[in-house]
Amino acid sequence: MRKYALSDLWIRIILFFAICTVLIFSLQSFVLPLIETVFFNGTSLPETLSNNIIRAMNGVVGVGLVYFFLRFDRLQMKAVGLEWDEKKGIEWLLIGIPIAFVALIPTVILELLFGIVTFSGLLDLIGIVLTLFVTVIAIGMGEELLFRGYIQRILQTSYSFQTSAVISAFLFGLLHFSLFAPGGNLFSMVAILFSAFSIGLSLSYTFKITKYNLILPISIHGFWDFFLFVFQAEFVYETLSQALMEILASVAGAGVIFYLVYEYQKRKGPIEETQ
Repeated sequence: MRKYALSDLWIRIILFFAICTVLIFSLQSFVLPLIETVFFNGTSLPETLSNNIIRAMNGVVGVGLVYFFLRFDRLQMKAVGLEWDEKKGIEWLLIGIPIAFVALIPTVILELLFGIVTFSGLLDLIGIVLTLFVTVIAIGMGEELLFRGYIQRILQTSYSFQTSAVISAFLFGLLHFSLFAPGGNLFSMVAILFSAFSIGLSLSYTFKITKYNLILPISIHGFWDFFLFVFQAEFVYETLSQALMEILASVAGAGVIFYLVYEYQKRKGPIEETQ
């Protein structure tokens, strides 16, 4: 990634984040109702299907927007870490599954103890396949391209990894806050913002550990969401204690990701950096 003047860097990030937020909000507000009107005679889609459509649209926005900004600077996707590693690609993709699953254990236990999460049951086979595709390809790839691939990498041309990770994780939380919290109470807004922030930090660390290749962060992110969505998890934050415990639960999950990724890298040894 080339080095930018600070003014050019922040213009890119502000425009990038603003366009991303507007596009995703617009798609969620107008495209889904249009699909229901044109293809389903105005009938509301089943919640699982509508949620997957929304998530797929978010992924398309992520990939498309990063591609557009990179082409403006005459860069390729590999500049932000979207490159298949012939030696480690399959391994990174598969190792993300147990890392996400194990990290969710303390998170879900705390959420269950405080009545934050309920599970409606396992999806049917079609729902499982569709959700797997959407969470890994759309959400995992789209959001990791947006926040780790583009924002973090462009920040690191002028700032340290630590500063870049904190800013990109905060923007990651802010996007979830602005898109999913409106209409909710103050507790849900706080919980969503800081929960996403803590998970974002762990994914930024994972990105660094792989020498800035996105395959492992995409896998962990995608399968984290997959395990929640496939059991139809529903969250509620009605009290301050629930909001605080959700943040603590996410910090616990993020801590497990940090530890497992660190141990994985220590056992595997140095990795050649993606150019």
